[in-house]
Amino acid sequence: MATVHTLRTPVKHYAHYGDVEGIATLVAGGYSFRADATGERRLVAYNDVDLVLHGRVEETPVDAMPLWKKLASPDYYNGTTRRGTLAGGR
Repeated sequence: MATVHTLRTPVKHYAHYGDVEGIATLVAGGYSFRADATGERRLVAYNDVDLVLHGRVEETPVDAMPLWKKLASPDYYNGTTRRGTLAGGR
């Protein structure tokens, strides 16, 4: 018998189940679908054709600065590199 391990962070997807939109969370045995309008939850099997997953829900804060923006800022390095060392200069 296979052992099912729980994930530290739940995998969530924007989803439609039939004509209802909501969020589907991956659980052992399928997906837990929570409707946006009513908040009703139901367990849906992996192979249910009525469940359509659209994209993953990211659990990052809205005001968090993206990594590319942090790395582009000279303030990020706090003087730890000399000018030109990143470009191979001396």
